[in-house]
This record gives sequence, C-alpha cells and structure tokens, in this order.
Amino acid sequence: MTHAPPPPRAISRRTSRRIGRALSYVVLLLAAFIALFPLFWTVTTSIKERADTFVLPPRFIDFAPTFKNYIDIFARDGFGQIYLNTVTITLGATVLCVVVSTLAAYALARSPRFRSRRPFEAGLILIRAVPAIVLMVPMFQIVSGLGLYDNHLVLIIMYAAVNIPFATWLMTGFVEQVPLALEDSAAVDGARRWQILLFVVTPLILPGIAATTIFVALLTWNEFLIPVMLAGADTKTLPVFIAGFIGARNLDWGPMAAASTLAMLPIAILTVVAQRWLIAGLTNGAIKG
Repeated sequence: MTHAPPPPRAISRRTSRRIGRALSYVVLLLAAFIALFPLFWTVTTSIKERADTFVLPPRFIDFAPTFKNYIDIFARDGFGQIYLNTVTITLGATVLCVVVSTLAAYALARSPRFRSRRPFEAGLILIRAVPAIVLMVPMFQIVSGLGLYDNHLVLIIMYAAVNIPFATWLMTGFVEQVPLALEDSAAVDGARRWQILLFVVTPLILPGIAATTIFVALLTWNEFLIPVMLAGADTKTLPVFIAGFIGARNLDWGPMAAASTLAMLPIAILTVVAQRWLIAGLTNGAIKG
C-alpha cells in the first residue's frame, strides 16, 4: 500500500522554514565578516613589512610576517608609561562609574513613581549624546585655572562623569527586575538598607554589573577627546598615542596597526573572561521594567 504524498501546503511551509533559516545564517555570516574583517586587516598589517602594506592587490596571507613593527613600538620612549596610564585611568574611571551608577540606579528604581520619571530617564541618554567638545572647552579652562592639567585623578573623574548617565540608565533596568519581596523579607529579618543592597540586590544584578562594566570600560578605553584636551605628557593615553602616527604628509601604517592591536588586547580579554555574565546581562536587561 503506497502512502499519499504530503499536501503541498506542508511542503511549502517546511521549505519556507529552511529558506528562512538559511537566509538567517547568511546574514549572520555576512555581519560577522563585516565586523571581524577590520580586525583581521589590522592584525595582518601589524606583521607586514612596509612594502607589503602598499601592495595592490592587497596580500592577506601571502606575505612574510615580521614583528619589526612591535619592536619599533616598544622601543619608543614612553610607550610603557602610556599603556600603564590607559590601564590605570580606565580601571579607576570604570570602578567609580559603576559604583556611582549602581547606587543611583537603585535609588531611581526604588523611588516612588513620579510624573517626570520617563523624561528623566530619557534625559540620561540625551546627556550622553551631547557632543563632548561642548563640555571640553569650559572644562579645559577650569582644570587649567585650578592647576590640575595633566592629572590622573582629574581624568578618572572626567571619564566617569561622562559615562555615569548612560550607566545609570542601563543599571536601572537590572535593578527593577529584582523582586521587592526579597528586599521586604530581608528588612523583616533586620537588614538595613545598605545590607539589602550589598547582600541581596547586588548578587542578583551581577550580570548587569558585568555588562555595564564592559560597556563603560570600552567607552573609557577608546576615549579620545578628553585626553587630547586634558592630558599632557605624563597622562597621555593610547588613543592619543595611536593618532600620533597620522602625519601631515604620511601615515605610518605598520606601527600604528601594531599599537592598535596591542590596544585591543585588554578589552578583548575582558570580554572573553566576562562573556557568560555579559550575555546573561544583555539577555536579562533586554526588557526594562
């Protein structure tokens, strides 16, 4: 006894699902290629001879690798101090920003609803969208007038202040997802407000703290305008150092690519280490309460 073939509608649905899945993979692969190709180009350029850098068509694999550009970078005076400045300022500004924004987000999430709550939250994002140059000119005059130019602490405070509104907005969504019943139970057991925040709320929003930390660290690490205006020889950071390879008449691609590769390493390592928390934080914070 022969079986009747499935109805055409069922075949059509199955085929459409397969086509949709295949198109999704194609789009994802294309997006991954667009995102990763500049990184591949930078890394390969950093290990090329100068002559190979300008060959047309470009040589992506067929070239003799060399570490001359990295040797040149480490041989430059002050590179170690510049790298240390960037790490120190990024760590200090990120910790300060995350701590302050977490406290502000908790206060905002647990405060009674008020009429201007939504406009206030939108204002946090709008503040971050203000062009930094608008703030840098008066800040330069203030910092110079106080004799604090080329100061690590000033840069840490400035970096943190610029990112606190965005971090507060981001952390508010994570805090709002913590059930109030848990805090009420802790309060009934005699816990104080700071103990509730530290021992009840904080462990539950660790994925959000991890995601916020990576975002803030990335923004701080790549910041260019603030150190250009407020940093001198003692506090110069990597973005300013890398920009120095762009001259009026030439561009030193090899050393610049090598410095850029070295600048990518800490953020890449941080992202890989905190990947599990980052994904959980982005997933849990996708819907703000």
